[in-house]
Amino acid sequence: MPPMRPSSGHRTRHHRRFGLLATAVHLPAALMARWDIPRVLPVPAPAIFAGNHRSMFDIVVGFRLFWNYRASMHIVVARHYFDHWLMGRLLRAGGCIPMESGRAALGGVKACLEALERGESVVIMPEGRVMPPEERPEGVGPPGAGIGILAARSAAPLALCAITGTDEVWPLGRRCPRPRLGHRRPTIRVVVESLAPLEPEERRDRERVAAAVMAGLQGLLTPAEDSTPHEDSISPEGPELSA
Repeated sequence: MPPMRPSSGHRTRHHRRFGLLATAVHLPAALMARWDIPRVLPVPAPAIFAGNHRSMFDIVVGFRLFWNYRASMHIVVARHYFDHWLMGRLLRAGGCIPMESGRAALGGVKACLEALERGESVVIMPEGRVMPPEERPEGVGPPGAGIGILAARSAAPLALCAITGTDEVWPLGRRCPRPRLGHRRPTIRVVVESLAPLEPEERRDRERVAAAVMAGLQGLLTPAEDSTPHEDSISPEGPELSA
């Protein structure tokens, strides 16, 4: 008997439409890359998932990864992508939250906090933009203000999503992904782990909690990038699913 598909208690008001978008990207995502993703999610809802950002393909990873557990999340996306007539509609339909930079980020942070208060999880990329290799020599770039404010104002557990391989599928500077089919497909590897609970004073400090998140991501990315790519798989290891 084949293994049962994992399920999750992470669900938003946009759950069905999140699933429709995830289903739509599933086939092209499978054709363009091999996937190595964990079997379970390590934290219950509501939670804050923080991931590194190397490619426009990262949003596809978000839909592909979380729908594997029949979970839906509010993925935070840069505000200017919502200005496109089609992409903006799709992002809103899937429950994505627009985020601007600088002081204007407070509006996006408020929307994230409201979602967390409803019991719905959010996914944020703390760097705030796609980071070129020269700006992430240690694996990650500097965080924007959003993650520090969000984590300091919410008691929701923090989880880390370390993503590698997406910049091989959709390199920075290209208008569309670079198709490489068959055995030439790059491997996208995602490691998801909970961040160890922080002391209350550290959690309330925007800069310290942001630094802890980025240090955690850096630590996960280093062994991930040293590993050898292999065929599509679902990692058999990881903590049990919390619903």
